[in-house]
Parts: sequence; C-alpha cells; structure tokens
Amino acid sequence: MRRGKLKRTSVIIVVIAGFFALSSFFMDQQVIQKEDNIRNIEINIRNSIEKINNLETNSMSVLMLEDRVQMITNYYSFFSTIFYKIFLNLEKDNDFRKYFIKNAKKQISDFIKFDLNYILYDLTALRKDTLNMSFYYYEYENKEIQDKVQSLFLYNLTDVNESILKKLKNSYPNIESLNLTYNEVNEIYKSLFILNKELAVSILKLNDISNHFDKKEWEEVDKLDALSLDLKKYKNLKNYFILASIVFQILSLLALLFLFRSLIKERL
Repeated sequence: MRRGKLKRTSVIIVVIAGFFALSSFFMDQQVIQKEDNIRNIEINIRNSIEKINNLETNSMSVLMLEDRVQMITNYYSFFSTIFYKIFLNLEKDNDFRKYFIKNAKKQISDFIKFDLNYILYDLTALRKDTLNMSFYYYEYENKEIQDKVQSLFLYNLTDVNESILKKLKNSYPNIESLNLTYNEVNEIYKSLFILNKELAVSILKLNDISNHFDKKEWEEVDKLDALSLDLKKYKNLKNYFILASIVFQILSLLALLFLFRSLIKERL
C-alpha cells in the first residue's frame, strides 16, 4: 500500500506541535526542579526556626539567671552591710549598744548564721543549676564567650576561715547552737564583700553571654527572612512554569487538531 506524503503545511504543523510538546516537557522538568528547591528551602527554614528557638531559649535562660544573681547580690549587699555591721558595733561600741534590746546581739548573730548557711546553699545551687542549662553546653565559636560560660560561679567562700565553715557544717541543722566570735563575723563580713564583687563580675559575664545569643539570633532571623523570600520566589516560578506547561500542552493539542484537520482536507 502506497503511503501518501505530507504536505508542507502538515509538516510545519507537526514541527510546531512537537515544539510545544517539548516545551511542555521542559516546563514540567523545571517544575520538578523548583519543587526540589522549595523542599530544600523549607527544610532550611525549619532548621532555622529551630535554631532561632534554641538561641532564644538560651538567651532567656541566661537573662533569668542574670536576674536571679542580681537579686542575690542585692540581698547580700543589703544584709551583709546592715546586720554584720550592727553585730560588730554591738560587740565594740557601748554607746551604739544602748539603742538596742539586751538580746539584740543574739538575734543578729542567729540571722548571720542562717544567712551564711543560705549563702553556701545559693552558691552551690547557682553552679549546679548552671550545669543543667542548655547554654552551658552550647558550641560557642567565640572562645572568649566559652571561657566566660565555663568560669561561671566557680568561686566560693574560700576567703572565710576554714574553721568557720567547719563549725557551720558541724552545727547543721542545729545552727542556733553555733557561736560566732567578733573576729569570725568580721571575716564573714569581708568575705561577703568580696563575694558581692564576684557576683557583679558574673552578672557582666552573663550579660555578655546573653548579648552573644541575641546577636546570633538576629543573624539567624536575617537568614530566615532571606530564605522566606527565596521560598516565595521559587513558589512563584513553580506556578509560572506550571502555567506555561499547561499553555504549551494546549497549544500542542491545538496544533495536532489543525494537523488532523489538514490531513482530512487532503483526503477529501
């Protein structure tokens, strides 16, 4: 059976239909590539959001710890100044003593003993709580910040005579039975003064650590904003390619319809 030859018009229509079909296939491939890009960006966005949340959590933990230390040092500053000086003056100043009741010295002494016990507890609790916080184990790129974190709350009342601490520990929980001399209270007073200075240094360290996390968070937020813009761009491109693919498919079908129409005319 002899096959008929296609006319020049039909050949042109076949070429156009093929071009539109290939263009539609190309657009489909672009859609797939953009979906891969969108998927990768969405993963990066989720990772960025998680990182921002971790940085924010660490920053808040440091700020709360800083507030806690600030309250402790304010407490120590007030009581170490007022009550310890009252005790020392009651011991040495007769004129000062006449303005107080007879058992004032014992009451002040009891407060100092309990206060010293709470101080030891606070120092231990601060270090222990710090070791349980996530910011302590964060991988810092800045070695200076890392050193500040590692050095938090390592001090203790080593300036207090060891015999005083030993007496305190041996008397616990019956702290009322502990008798402190003038010199021992004076030693505790000087130690608390040094401790307050150390706590002030710790507050500065915590402030620097918090600023470090804030800076990291701002940088990550900028990255997240850039990723969000990229995601929007790729989603728009994906929609454009989908629309273009549909248009080329329609044009390819129209070309085929014209081809069939042309073939039918040739047979008539």
